[in-house]
Amino acid sequence: MGTEVDPPRTEDILAPGAPLASAVGTADASSPREPGPGGEMTLVEHLEELRWRIIKSAVAVAIGFALCFWFNQPIIGWLLSPALKVAGISSGSLIFTTPAEYFMAAVKVAFFGGIYMALPIILYQVIAFVSPGLTETERKWAVPMTVGAALLFTLGGAFSYWGLLPICLRFLVGFAPTTIVHPMLTVGSVLTFTTLFLFATGVVFQLPLILLGLALLGVVNSRMLTRFRKFSILIAFAAGAILTPSPDVFSTTLLALALIVLYETSVVLIRLAGR
Repeated sequence: MGTEVDPPRTEDILAPGAPLASAVGTADASSPREPGPGGEMTLVEHLEELRWRIIKSAVAVAIGFALCFWFNQPIIGWLLSPALKVAGISSGSLIFTTPAEYFMAAVKVAFFGGIYMALPIILYQVIAFVSPGLTETERKWAVPMTVGAALLFTLGGAFSYWGLLPICLRFLVGFAPTTIVHPMLTVGSVLTFTTLFLFATGVVFQLPLILLGLALLGVVNSRMLTRFRKFSILIAFAAGAILTPSPDVFSTTLLALALIVLYETSVVLIRLAGR
């Protein structure tokens, strides 16, 4: 009769170095891993999420671009209005010097308009992507900062359109002696100047959110900014003199006062955040 073989015990199978354990370990190493404990993601999963968030942001910009391009005539008319009033000319007096100039100007305006319309969605995608690495306190500020960024950008554009832009255009156009030259503004140059001016001011108005973000990261705090107040006023007037092409005191002071108000708003927000 053959020798009876005892069945393998469970502890022998699961013991370190057992053939079955080695085989399972090899299979786990070659198979796709699930998210780890606490919802941790692999590098590939992070890149996949980033890809989809970029796609969503691009789709939002594309939709905004299509809408702005469809309504390009009223938008362009609105953007040209300050320059036409300053130059004292009618809308039909503007010229374009190349066949594609107006078309490219419309594309440029639609592109910037699409970014503006998609700004809340873009900011939401950015915050949603980095939110797993934020603390609970930092996550509470995510939505208010997203809404605040869009509102501050709009406020900066409005401040520029009805405040700074007419002053700067009045100086730049009026600087040329009319006895020698006559302004013949092209639609492309005016739209480029106006659009970039509005966007630059909108970016500058993000100062409170930038400082608040730095405070949440522990880089600055309200006491530090309070001690720095005197220097901030000096920097505000220096920035006002540099950023405004018009050398008159009024436009410089106007932008400097806006920067000072933004700085003080930053201090208040940081104190409310307990930093």
